[in-house]
Amino acid sequence: MFVVSWEEFSLIMLIFVASAMTQGIMGFGFGIVAMTLLPLAMGFKDAVTLLSILNAVMMVLSLYWQKNAFNWKDARYLVIGGLIGIPIGGFMIHALPENLLLSILGGTMLFVGVEHFVTRHRSAKEPIGKWEIPIGIFSGITAAGFNMGGPPIVAYAYSRKWSIDQAKAVIASVFATVSLCRLPLIGITAMDLPKTLWLSAYLIIPTAILLRIAIGLGRRIPHEFLRPFVFIYLGLVGIYYLFLH
Repeated sequence: MFVVSWEEFSLIMLIFVASAMTQGIMGFGFGIVAMTLLPLAMGFKDAVTLLSILNAVMMVLSLYWQKNAFNWKDARYLVIGGLIGIPIGGFMIHALPENLLLSILGGTMLFVGVEHFVTRHRSAKEPIGKWEIPIGIFSGITAAGFNMGGPPIVAYAYSRKWSIDQAKAVIASVFATVSLCRLPLIGITAMDLPKTLWLSAYLIIPTAILLRIAIGLGRRIPHEFLRPFVFIYLGLVGIYYLFLH
């Protein structure tokens, strides 16, 4: 049995509440929200490990609950690229110091937050076929290294001529694939693996319930109203990790 204070567990649970609600409503953000906040409640590498487990389960569920909008042709090159990027990101989390990892994380988030507002008035474009593979590779690297594969995939998916449901299904398929492939790395990244496994066991069911509720809410809330706030949040937290942490 693991030992964790009630205050620590409550904080971690609240973080996953916010993560599940963001993912369900926006179609992305589970790993982004959790990975920016979990290091405030626990060690960085244990946070990565805990999120690896929760992320894999939630992304598979997200894809299942949005399966009607999924088309393999839309996602195949992104998925292939993600699989290539996984071992690179796994090496990074094992080999690089924590401060450098946080700086990379912050820089990525700040770039995505700023890039959204710079390019948001551009017209949607057609998918780029095999050229999606490098985007998938970058997503695989960030997913394996930080459980935060969302920024490159989200920026791409929401700039294509896809419906919102199509974009969400593509994002969920890539997230589910890279999250499952990352699970064998949890024994390498964790500092306290037994504690992390116990935490995940307690958190999976309530997080899944909240995710399902949030997916339903997301179908009722105007997407364009919520999206700017997510990218503002990304930029601000990116600044924190890059310059203030």
